[in-house]
Amino acid sequence: VAVLRGGAGHLGLAGRIEIMRSADAGHTWSPPQVIADSERDDRNPALGLSAQGTLVLSYHCQGNYDERGTYIRTNADPARVAVMVTRSHDGGLSWEAPFPLRIDTLQQGSPFGKIVTLPDGTLLMAIYHSTGSHIVRSRDDGATWGDPSLLHAQMNETALLVLPTGEVLAAMRGADQEQALHLTRSSDGGYTWSAPVQLTGSRQHPADLVQLSNGMILLTYGNRNPPYRIEGRVSRDGGHTWLDCLLAFSGHLYGYTVEAPRRSDLGYPSSVVHNGQGMTIYYYNPAINKPIQWDAPEKEPLHLARDYYAIAVCWDEQALIDRVAQLCP
Repeated sequence: VAVLRGGAGHLGLAGRIEIMRSADAGHTWSPPQVIADSERDDRNPALGLSAQGTLVLSYHCQGNYDERGTYIRTNADPARVAVMVTRSHDGGLSWEAPFPLRIDTLQQGSPFGKIVTLPDGTLLMAIYHSTGSHIVRSRDDGATWGDPSLLHAQMNETALLVLPTGEVLAAMRGADQEQALHLTRSSDGGYTWSAPVQLTGSRQHPADLVQLSNGMILLTYGNRNPPYRIEGRVSRDGGHTWLDCLLAFSGHLYGYTVEAPRRSDLGYPSSVVHNGQGMTIYYYNPAINKPIQWDAPEKEPLHLARDYYAIAVCWDEQALIDRVAQLCP
């Protein structure tokens, strides 16, 4: 299953949360089915599978729009924002009524990435907020959440991966102008973290992490510099070091001859590997070519759902492993 944003572009009150299903490793997909569609902008889903087989979904519910449907950036009302949670016990066919996260300090934040499971069954979810990147926990299969802890005050969108050792690896997007990816790790269930180490260059973000069957870790991200594409890096030692070979999961999304910097909206890959088949999903807007006009949505392509595409790239896990072995013996 894949959970996506539908109904609107980058911004818009028509935004909703949808699920799609594939029975052939991502080659074909069912029509979208709506999970959540409130009067607000439902966006930014985070999804995970618990040890009990429950699908747990969280998303950001944004109500700071005026009567014209224009997003309000300044003097926004915190009461019009919420982090919502819902669960499915039948593989995503039906869902519980969404309920608020109920963590006051993070209720205006946004979930991100995959919800992961510790060896003891505890669920971890990353939430970013104006105060940085945080971790929240559920010990009852996603029914309630609490016990928040700070991951890093100068980071936001964070991907999590639980390693076979029980350690948690995190790839964080910097909140500064560089917006590079930084790696950190925790050996105590996400309460304390190592000093961040920068991995990517400027505007190469955000991250997704997945472990392959041979133990390698695959990190993917969106490169918002020429050549504007989805790229990947591989680690053989649990994320301590990364190989020099660079993987590409898309072509040049803004044209093979585009070398000058330009406005872009792409990336946010998410990968899964199952029975030797890999799949990486990302989104992009191929038409965006002018600055964001937050106060004029009718003139801004970022607000038009028709300009966005979700792409599923299917790949063979062993072929990727073999190619990496050839490039980096």
